[in-house]
Amino acid sequence: MQQLRSIHRFIALPIALFTLFLGATGTMIQLTDLRSILLSYPATDPNVQAMREAFDGPGFYAVRQVADYAAAALPVKFDYQNALRTTVAAARTALGAKPIDYIEFRMAGATPVGQVGVDQGHLSIDPSTGTVIGHVKVDHHDDESPISARNDFKHLHRMTAFGNWALLINVLVAIGLGTLIVTGVGIWLKLYRARRTIGSTGIFWSAGGMWRSVHRATSIIAAAWLSIVVLSGAWLAFESLYLGIAVTFHLVPLPPPMPVNEYSLSAAEDTHLRSMLDVTLAAAQRDAADEPIKVVRLRKFADYEQGIVVTGGPTSRQLVYNARTGAAMTTTEAGYPAMPLPFGWEAHQTAKRIHRGDYFGLTGRWMDLLSGFAMIYLSISGIVMYATMWRKRRETGRKALVWK
Repeated sequence: MQQLRSIHRFIALPIALFTLFLGATGTMIQLTDLRSILLSYPATDPNVQAMREAFDGPGFYAVRQVADYAAAALPVKFDYQNALRTTVAAARTALGAKPIDYIEFRMAGATPVGQVGVDQGHLSIDPSTGTVIGHVKVDHHDDESPISARNDFKHLHRMTAFGNWALLINVLVAIGLGTLIVTGVGIWLKLYRARRTIGSTGIFWSAGGMWRSVHRATSIIAAAWLSIVVLSGAWLAFESLYLGIAVTFHLVPLPPPMPVNEYSLSAAEDTHLRSMLDVTLAAAQRDAADEPIKVVRLRKFADYEQGIVVTGGPTSRQLVYNARTGAAMTTTEAGYPAMPLPFGWEAHQTAKRIHRGDYFGLTGRWMDLLSGFAMIYLSISGIVMYATMWRKRRETGRKALVWK
């Protein structure tokens, strides 16, 4: 056990202030998120926008926008096929055989509108009459990193506020934290087994003063969830460091703003587009029959023809389908533009959801918050205990900062 304590103390000494910093900033992120969730802040709130960053994939992939959360749903009896025929015919008249990026239907206030993506912007068309009602030259895309208190805390938590080089600190601290958890649990197990030999079977006990007793109890209660937080944080820290190095030294190409796969508006495409629409709507009915539909988009993306459905209701979702087969698609598929992340976009986002707790629902967020408080206390109590022991050793002439 003495060896475990030596390792524990040796690792804790250089990283205690960093773990305190990470615990405090992570707790502030979680508190900001919980306030936004529990008080039902609107989608336009900067902290809510920051919390939802990358939910639907990178900027060139996402269809759902902030405005879609508050937008009206398309009418239940909206005639999609008739709207598609009218919209395509009007676009063909306006554009000739010019290639397009997408065709979609959504609400403009209280009225359905068809939109045809072209030259980075879109035409807006009345799907009931075929009248062109507007031309936006450049489509709006939500800022992926809005200015917000949440993002301020996030930049501090990731340490990118001090420069990309600081990402290395998180990797090293994550390794150190993992070691502290393993050695801490090992110390507790040895003490527990020793106490059982004298008939004391309680998992909590008071010995060594208040700081040590509460430190020991907190660590064993929080160990499991802290392990999840630390492992997912280590994953994210490594991927962020990899991304920073790859971008800085141009080791991997950045993906294009949008894959340049387009449709012509020749009459030959009409039947195919109608088939894509049928497949997409059938898949949405299969997966989200009770959810209102706010947006339906047809597009070519990379090697795939896709149908995207944005749903409404309490849990709005962006659903992406293979418009030929109706199979659900993720943000990471073979043939997608390469992302500068070692395990792909989907794995990175899953790790983020695990790290912040919402992978396990609202309960996971509360557990994550409690783990943050535990990390703060363990850091402070560890510093206090070390300072107390070092002061006592110094009084006897032993001034070494590290000892066995």
